[in-house]
Amino acid sequence: MANLQATTVNGNVSATALLDSQADISEWQQIGHCVCDGSSISDCLGTGHPWLHVRTPWPVNSSAGMGWNPYMLEVVGYHSYSGECFHDWVAVVNTNGYTEDGFYGSNIRINRSTTASDPYVYASANAYGGYKRMCFSMRKISCCCTGNFWVRVRQNGLAYRTQYPWATFHNASQTTQVY
Repeated sequence: MANLQATTVNGNVSATALLDSQADISEWQQIGHCVCDGSSISDCLGTGHPWLHVRTPWPVNSSAGMGWNPYMLEVVGYHSYSGECFHDWVAVVNTNGYTEDGFYGSNIRINRSTTASDPYVYASANAYGGYKRMCFSMRKISCCCTGNFWVRVRQNGLAYRTQYPWATFHNASQTTQVY
């Protein structure tokens, strides 16, 4: 182990913050796992549809100014009282500047949780408010007793965060685009 030396500083010390404002990070959006979207009760419980899909307000189209502008999507939370399903993952996603459909989803994903969230990030197949939106799915368990997760995005085009509403949908498939 190296010897650590104390440093003496004479004069004024100044520092520049790594992040000058919160403009590049959205506020946390809280979403409940057990919000039922009009599906049957078994769908909401996760027995027939163990994947929760979420549509975010962030557009992924190059025409929205998102080309070559990476996002970092961060999700934390839990599902069930004893945390059988705990979420703690991030994904770096990007839209190329060449084509409208040049979205790169789950190409860089970090799952920091000890349980399998198995997140999948994709661009919506349909346009909402004129743009395709960033969506993701993650595993839920067959319990609807309790469960919340929080989502935020780090990206410098966050004016879109209130442009279109969030949505959730339960599905039997992780990778089927439900939006």
